[in-house]
Amino acid sequence: MHHKLPTNTTLYGKSFPSFEEPKIIGYIGYENLMFAKSVENKQVNLDLNYLREKTVLKPQNLDVKLDELLKFLLQNEIRLNLCKNYVIDNAKFMCYRGLMTCIACTPYEKKEGWRLVAILFKGNIYLCKRDTEEKRIQKQNFTKEDQKFTSWGYKFEQYILSESPHAEPNPNLPLDENKEFSLVFKTHLKKHTLIYGAEMDGIRCDKTSVESPPDINDDKDVIINYLSKNKFIELKTNRHIEFSRQKRNFRLFKTIKWWCQSMFAGVNTILCGFRNDDGVVEELKVYEVNGLPKISRGFWNPNVCFDFLETFLTYVKECLTTEIRNKYGERALNKIHALPLISLHFEWYPGSPVRVTDNYVHEDDPILPTWFTENFMAFRCDE
Repeated sequence: MHHKLPTNTTLYGKSFPSFEEPKIIGYIGYENLMFAKSVENKQVNLDLNYLREKTVLKPQNLDVKLDELLKFLLQNEIRLNLCKNYVIDNAKFMCYRGLMTCIACTPYEKKEGWRLVAILFKGNIYLCKRDTEEKRIQKQNFTKEDQKFTSWGYKFEQYILSESPHAEPNPNLPLDENKEFSLVFKTHLKKHTLIYGAEMDGIRCDKTSVESPPDINDDKDVIINYLSKNKFIELKTNRHIEFSRQKRNFRLFKTIKWWCQSMFAGVNTILCGFRNDDGVVEELKVYEVNGLPKISRGFWNPNVCFDFLETFLTYVKECLTTEIRNKYGERALNKIHALPLISLHFEWYPGSPVRVTDNYVHEDDPILPTWFTENFMAFRCDE
């Protein structure tokens, strides 16, 4: 039986845990890299409904699991010198930024619970979100109105971003919501090593001259160096803030997610398009990420977010240790790289602690497909 993890804000945040600046170690979808030439506070008139009937929509029921990240790991394991780990303390976490943001915001979340699976395989831990029953029903009942709000965010990006540092944005082009560019980062949160993918909006090129990107066929290290030396920007849309309740909700719910997302991707600046109810952005406002905790003081504390995330990662390792000890004995804890795949299911709902449940069987819902498990680290070194 695994112990439960409380989420009360009063238990966390005495200090900010050591957090290494995220390092770019790779990329996914490089052909979709975009650039932001204009990043400033100004009044605008951007119709987010423009050419919406020609948009290629992103399917709402798509379950991508960790597939793109796993392909990246498989293709880059030698370059990144990814090795098996013998003991749980050295296990690296592999996941997406969205999951890390979700966990970090948990102590302040009041509405949505979450489910995730932790898989120990060849000495590393893979974390993947799964839908709660409420989320599954929400997806089933996804309306045209819901789709409209989702599409508005993509259209806003098209108004701001261009395909090269020297080109202007072109909202007249057909919009494909499936085009994505992601970076893969590596960082350390106290003693934990994390490798994760994060979808990125674009490179900021309004303040300094930005060179054209290297060719897609250039050496990966050349491309990574180019991506690392430039600054990325996050784009957001939000309804106009007119009333005190809207201002409170913005500071309570929005800024915490914006801050966490940006911290995990080394982003310093957010450009928000404030829109009316008809989907017309009328104001652009620039937010500096390091200023978000200040404008949200009293609503959330960054120390709590990162302290809870670090505690949760430790909790996952503790639960896996208990699982290994119970199934394979004490000696197996010194050779976790040789163990069969082990999975644990974690779930949390507002007002409750995080707990481990039996609601998951990997064979019924495989997070790590056979094309990955049969080939990754098949002949690689041990750490």
